[in-house]
Amino acid sequence: MITGAVLAGGRSLRFGKNKAFQKLRGKRFVDLAIESLRPFCDPVMVVVDVIEPYLDTGVMLAQDIIQRQGPLGGIYTALLFSPAEWVFVKATDMPFLVPGLACLIIDAKEGFDAVVPKLNDYYDPLLAVYNRRCLPAIARELEEPDRRQVKGFYRKIRIRTVPEIEWRKVDPDALSFKNVNTPSDLAEIGGFERS
Repeated sequence: MITGAVLAGGRSLRFGKNKAFQKLRGKRFVDLAIESLRPFCDPVMVVVDVIEPYLDTGVMLAQDIIQRQGPLGGIYTALLFSPAEWVFVKATDMPFLVPGLACLIIDAKEGFDAVVPKLNDYYDPLLAVYNRRCLPAIARELEEPDRRQVKGFYRKIRIRTVPEIEWRKVDPDALSFKNVNTPSDLAEIGGFERS
């Protein structure tokens, strides 16, 4: 069993409004993210800073344990609330997930604490799986006020990197990695629909 966790607690500063409720092809980002994880994860939860706007998602909701800690705080919260040992983390502003990539990431977890793909030689920590064993390392990272980067705790855990040459075989167009930070990003991936 693996829990799916949609991280939806961001402030969406560059987008100008909450991206989780922005629509793409008639569906909200948060719903697209939930749907993309359902075939691989049970349960699926949404990690948020404020619960009320997400009550209609129909999934478990987890409020950030420590407020304003960005994605690292979201991963920490997901691991604490997860009924499963493993959590598949996905950012809400990444509306697509190629099934072959999800399977590749999940299948690579044995013997590791996290499985994280790399894109252009950089980790993509918000499309990855993490084991509950990561909690102490994340907690230590959260105690450092000037750091709090997701990849900051990677050197303290057993991490399996999925290089681009490996995941491109199942997601050649890098569709799963497309994220939306601005309205122009949204226009680029399929149209701008006002919510």
